[in-house]
Amino acid sequence: MGLIAQLKRRNVFKVCMAYLALCWVVIEVATTVTPLLGLPDWLPTVILWVGIIGLPIVAALSWIYELTPEGVKRDTDGSASAGTHQRSARWLDVLIIALIAAGVVLFSYDRFGPGRQVPDPESIVAADHGGVTDRPAVAVLPFDNLSSDPEQAYFADGLAEDLITRLASWRAFPVIARNSSFQFRGGAADLEEASATLGARYIVQGSVRRVADRIRVNARLIDASTSENVWADSYDDDVNDVFALQDELSGLIAASLVDDLNRAEAARAKRRGTENLEAWALFQLGLQHADAYNRDEFKLARTYFSQAAERDPAFATPLAHQTFVDLWHVVLGWSEAPVEDINAALELARRAASLDPRDPAAQAALGWAYIMSGDLENGLVAARLAVELNPSMPEALGWLSWNLLVANDPEGVILYGERAQRLNPLDRFSSLIYDNLSQAHWQLRDFEAGLSAARRLVAELPDYYIGYVLLAMNLAELGQLEEARAAIAAAREIQPDLSQELVQAMYGVSRPEVDGRRNALLLQLGVK
Repeated sequence: MGLIAQLKRRNVFKVCMAYLALCWVVIEVATTVTPLLGLPDWLPTVILWVGIIGLPIVAALSWIYELTPEGVKRDTDGSASAGTHQRSARWLDVLIIALIAAGVVLFSYDRFGPGRQVPDPESIVAADHGGVTDRPAVAVLPFDNLSSDPEQAYFADGLAEDLITRLASWRAFPVIARNSSFQFRGGAADLEEASATLGARYIVQGSVRRVADRIRVNARLIDASTSENVWADSYDDDVNDVFALQDELSGLIAASLVDDLNRAEAARAKRRGTENLEAWALFQLGLQHADAYNRDEFKLARTYFSQAAERDPAFATPLAHQTFVDLWHVVLGWSEAPVEDINAALELARRAASLDPRDPAAQAALGWAYIMSGDLENGLVAARLAVELNPSMPEALGWLSWNLLVANDPEGVILYGERAQRLNPLDRFSSLIYDNLSQAHWQLRDFEAGLSAARRLVAELPDYYIGYVLLAMNLAELGQLEEARAAIAAAREIQPDLSQELVQAMYGVSRPEVDGRRNALLLQLGVK
């Protein structure tokens, strides 16, 4: 008799099937009761591996032993009768069917039972990226400059800003953006107020003292809910080792917040854009001017970003921020040759992304530049990659929100726009996101919400003419035509050349249905 026939006669296959069905039932039970009883999350995984290891043992035992009316007996020589094997086979059939039925019931209950909901794709993305409301957030306040030279303040700010960037690489918690957390300056900042305003449970404070080529850094991590120090330490080292210091700081702080940090995330957090301290310092100075969203300040910022890139030609991040500045010139109506400026910005963004494809700022800039140039498909790919690379970067979330607006996905606009605002509640960039939100609500015909967002945009950025255009669009839809025309008049005071073509140029991509509806409304309000 052949081997396969022997395996069938001795019911080895059926015993293995019954064993696998039993393992499935046990795993389903463990998965269900683990969270209820507070058992370790790894328990179902251990059971799975025990089951895999046990399978060949069970197969061997089913070959050696047979279930008979007198009990379990050895059958190494195959002497058991055919009737015995048949009776065992029938019992095994019943057992397999019962176990599979039990597994199906448990599986169905766990996935679709009372209180179970199947998440939509957007909620899965939201959970993966971790909004402020999902997990406790971290805010890094600006480090105090204790050096005798007040000009060294940029160095202290740069150290804190770089720490924010590195901490944002850890997926275990969201990190509040620098432009919001830097509103709370000074060691005497009210931590309770900072925590409440920023939506952050954990606060990082520190100080920097630089004397000649030596640097001393004191840092502490505070649980604002209890005002207790989670971690504190000080460092005294050569200033040229500042990058190694940043790696060590971000690793220690992150390790104090989460228990199971894996190597992949540690490697992500240790990414750095440059080893050139002068290039890094110039980039930090550029950020300080870019934060103002002012024409003259943008000019200074661009100069610093350009100089940083010259000092280190492999440093991608300043090129990305230079792209942001150039595109803002177009969007804010300051460009005399918008088409040429958009094409130049796209080339700059491509250069940044080619230097460092894993730089989230480079991908965010590339996504925006693609959209402005009319390439929706590549724009969305780059914008989503930027968020994947740094889920706590509000600029990446904000530009993904904008790209989704152009892609005619208003629900996605609201999802990512609001998340960007939660991570950067006090910055002007957060105010600009009201632009996206107002348009998205208008597209969804929720004109009250659209009007509310437009009012916030105008209040916080009174020199941004598009804010008044959005105000007018939502007012007109609500039947308040007199107020809508007054808003258009206010927009013309800021941008005398206001036209449908100028508004359309902001998007770069044609959306016939949306564009037609918007242009008809603008025409009604006197904008041709």
